[in-house]
Amino acid sequence: MSEINDAVQIIRVGYEGVDIAIKLGAGGIEFLQKTVDLLVGLLKYEKSMGKTSLKSLLEKGGDIQILSFADEDMKKFKKLAKKYGILYSVLPKTDRKDGMREVMFHSEAASRMSILCKKLSKGRMFQLDEFLKSGNEEQLNRLLDFLEKQQGNKKLHTEEAVRADIAIQDMIQKVGRYVTEKQSVSVEAVKKDFHMNTQQAKDILGQLEKIGVLKKENGADQYHAVMDTKAFESRMEKYRELSDRMRQIAASKNTNLLDVTITKKLIEQENDHACKTRVPGMYGEKEGYIWLDKKDIMEIHDGKTLLTYIDKNKEYKIYSKDNRVLYTMKGRELYNKHYDKVENAVRDHYEKVKNTKQSSVKSPHTKRR
Repeated sequence: MSEINDAVQIIRVGYEGVDIAIKLGAGGIEFLQKTVDLLVGLLKYEKSMGKTSLKSLLEKGGDIQILSFADEDMKKFKKLAKKYGILYSVLPKTDRKDGMREVMFHSEAASRMSILCKKLSKGRMFQLDEFLKSGNEEQLNRLLDFLEKQQGNKKLHTEEAVRADIAIQDMIQKVGRYVTEKQSVSVEAVKKDFHMNTQQAKDILGQLEKIGVLKKENGADQYHAVMDTKAFESRMEKYRELSDRMRQIAASKNTNLLDVTITKKLIEQENDHACKTRVPGMYGEKEGYIWLDKKDIMEIHDGKTLLTYIDKNKEYKIYSKDNRVLYTMKGRELYNKHYDKVENAVRDHYEKVKNTKQSSVKSPHTKRR
């Protein structure tokens, strides 16, 4: 599929309430993560230095390019950039010894930057992904290490950045189309065709399994589609709506949201806006329920399962069957004690159903009674 190799990735960086989109050529998830880490790290670094030039560049949307030139020409570059009216962001100077420096600029200034480039020693212009992938991986890693040290050796990306900022949804959609066309694929095939490592391929396929697009074959790293491409696109549209809402909430509250699957049998009561579900593991004397907003719920597995999320920082009210508030529980504790096991339970259920169906099929040698 040419779409796999030629697809343009859209990286979305949610930073201080601004949704920034940057175009990149085809690349694996690991490369996209590093690119997001770099951009987020540079934004935070600039802010700590009292600058916001990169943020201004990214807010324009579209393509970001790189100009590389000899370090000795930095003063000359700044003078020329001012003359040509070019907005740019200087990449930090690390301990590299090749005598080169780089600046980022928006593609709208490419023609002016091309003229400027000819006036500098060793001047060369790159697309952002071309620069990061053209033998500069060591330099990229050095720059990421530098930015981490500026923040006290903290990892640059947050859980939200990994989930949303690198447009994992786009990769899920591409792999989903690929699988629904082929109907059956292995982890190894996805790994090879999408330039991922094994864990990344499993994560993407696992997410597609979670939203009811694929089913994993028993005891193997093989998945087969349970819907056609048209049905998949419809499912992805609903999934995007839920994911976008999760991302907006996470960004506005600076919190982490964890998606969970819940069997529909746990629904006790519902109205036009919400449904009351029993908390898994809370039964008998410990029976407890929570109310979930319907706009935060998506039905999967032919309507038998709900896909929703838990806010780790929220205080959830635990209700009795007659809707009395019994106590509250932090979302993190609620998830760890009850909902992180639900996904496994759903998978186990389908494996048991599958095995039961297989065992119920009579052998051709079985005599009828």
